Amino acid sequence: MKTSAVLTGAALVSPLSAEEADANQPLVPFQDAVPYSSPRDGKTWFRGNTHMHTFRSDGRAFPDEAAALYKRLGYNFVVLTDHNSTHEDPDRWVQVGTRNLAPEMIERLEKNFPDLMPEKRLNADGVPQYRLRTFDEMSAELNEPGKFLLMSGNEVSVPAKNGDDLHCNLINTRSGCKTVSLANTSELLDWMVEIRDQLVGSFNPEALFTVNHPLWKYFDVDPMDLVRIPSIRFFEVANVEARPLFPVPPKAWTHDKFWDVVNAFRVVRGLPLLYGVGSDDTHDYTMFYDRPRFIGYSMVLAEELSVPALMKAFYCGNSYTSTGLTLRDVRFDADSRTLSVEVDPVPGFEYTIQFIGTRRGFDPNVQEWFEHQAEGEIPPWLIKSGFRPKRRLPVYSEKIGEVFQETQGLKASYTLKPEDLYVRAKIFTQKATQTEDEHPMTPIAWTQPIKN
Repeated sequence: MKTSAVLTGAALVSPLSAEEADANQPLVPFQDAVPYSSPRDGKTWFRGNTHMHTFRSDGRAFPDEAAALYKRLGYNFVVLTDHNSTHEDPDRWVQVGTRNLAPEMIERLEKNFPDLMPEKRLNADGVPQYRLRTFDEMSAELNEPGKFLLMSGNEVSVPAKNGDDLHCNLINTRSGCKTVSLANTSELLDWMVEIRDQLVGSFNPEALFTVNHPLWKYFDVDPMDLVRIPSIRFFEVANVEARPLFPVPPKAWTHDKFWDVVNAFRVVRGLPLLYGVGSDDTHDYTMFYDRPRFIGYSMVLAEELSVPALMKAFYCGNSYTSTGLTLRDVRFDADSRTLSVEVDPVPGFEYTIQFIGTRRGFDPNVQEWFEHQAEGEIPPWLIKSGFRPKRRLPVYSEKIGEVFQETQGLKASYTLKPEDLYVRAKIFTQKATQTEDEHPMTPIAWTQPIKN
């Protein structure tokens, strides 16, 4: 049953006139670029992971070991994004028995990457300690022109006083920051944008700021906050490791719905679209030794494998997100306003191509509010952190994020109609090809949205 409840601050999401939209347009790099429409000559698809952890924070691998594993698997670039930490301190040591470092991990490293064995010393009790290499040391060892690029980053991770968490990546920064304690994720997001502006600048075409896993732990990020702050251009539409900790109720938003809510309201305000990225958010690297495979990543169409070229491609929307499904091609014809995709198929698989978007005149009101209780046992660490097991969640119009067209096959195209605000493609197969923590994973690819 619908109610007349309107989202708090509804004036923030009402349509603007052209003059008002121009006056309120945030200054963001390449904001007028149209995804997939530029010439392809001299450009290459590069595979990369923008979110991973090591012994610098709560990961279970040496930083250079983790990067080397991705390189061996065939990734072209990775970003080191340890929690509230950078890789600049040359005197950072990790001790056996702490920070997840077990003796067998040293043996594993020596067997697989003997050239990466770290400097060793013993503490006063004779326990081995190993030095973590700096970013410059690792780059000199691992970077290979045209083949592999290591990038620096920092996942700023801050709990709110109400028990929620906000995690955001600063990509291509080598600076850290002190965290704060604020009431909720909305306040934290304002603070993180200020930190972004201080560390990399509010307008920096060679640095990315991403909002990570917005449904983790339990709907901790409100999509309307990303409507409110349009200078945020990227979020994780796919994060393999940080799924919601509890079942998502049918009425609640998924990552897809979250994305469409943000972009529907942004487009009617004349604001830049929100783009998606994908990641493994890797902590445990056992899978790369036992059953190496592509999991969550971004494919980026760039002129070369360099930081400026990759960042430009991200900002221009020339990338897509995947959990194991490869596109042979994705193009947008600006003259006919047609988005076309083609799958690079795996034998024995059938593919569905959906074109998803929102049309003009959608109802901006919240359709209803509902209370949801987290199901199952709540882990003690969550209770200790002040976790809120109940959520009062808004339900948005079904007209936000409609499936405009669905095709079974390897190729499909969609031509934007005058009433369409934007369109994006989602391609998937019903057959799961891999498992992660015993959960089946269906290969999916998401293109970036294109504004009409």
